[in-house]
Amino acid sequence: MVNRFITRFRETPNKKLIYRGVVTFILLVILIIELARFLSLPKVDATTLYLREQPNDESKVVETIPHGRHLSIIKSKNNWWYTKYNGQKGWVPSWLVGVDDYDVKTSDKLAQKTIIIDPGHGGGDSGTLSANQKYMEKTYTLQTAKKVADELRKRHVNVVMTRTDDTYVTLKKRTDMASDYHADLFVSFHFNSDNGYGRANGYGIYNYHKNAVKVADQVADGLDNLPVSNRGVSFGNYYVLRENKRPAILCEMGFMDSSHDLPYIQSSTYQEHVAKDVAKSLDKYFN
Repeated sequence: MVNRFITRFRETPNKKLIYRGVVTFILLVILIIELARFLSLPKVDATTLYLREQPNDESKVVETIPHGRHLSIIKSKNNWWYTKYNGQKGWVPSWLVGVDDYDVKTSDKLAQKTIIIDPGHGGGDSGTLSANQKYMEKTYTLQTAKKVADELRKRHVNVVMTRTDDTYVTLKKRTDMASDYHADLFVSFHFNSDNGYGRANGYGIYNYHKNAVKVADQVADGLDNLPVSNRGVSFGNYYVLRENKRPAILCEMGFMDSSHDLPYIQSSTYQEHVAKDVAKSLDKYFN
């Protein structure tokens, strides 16, 4: 058979050989490109993920995607990917695709959540000032919020920050972000003031709508081991709470004009303490 193939090859006109060689080369290139494209597709490292009708964790589940599946991304929205699996089209949480051993049926439910972290003030809005007028609230809300965001990301939460630097974001835009992302929770960080008298101290948690009462209680209790006093949970008629269509709380993590609280507010250790306690509290709440 080999001799016959060699004989036919020798008898084939050069033009045909060149034509076949070109066609073979083109097909080989196409094959390599397609293989490379397939291997470059995101692969599900999680044990299982849900494919949902809409890009949020409250939407109907249409399929369960198993470990090892490569995903062809049709489009994306709010950190969700629109893809097709087993004849069904839907949305998967992109931030969980690469998480080893994550099982949507049994693993931590907090990881499925989208949480908006809002550092209060920013830019031309300094917020409240320290008693000596040297230190601005906006500086420490951003530092604290970033640490909270980092702690939640360690737990694979989809974290969205309303600002990541010293810029001003309107109150409406902050609440709109919660709606746009269909956030499971909006958490705003602030520091309080006693109008310069410095007589008050401690942290307090605020909510406006009933859908945030339980989470406000959970966070207030979880922060109870901080080195500042617990002022409990209160009703807060603040724009980012009142006009928010998603569950929302506001955390006043100390008084800027308090000689007792300010050193803690400025302390990275205190901020990290707050971040870990908030993450633990939200883990308990969502699980």
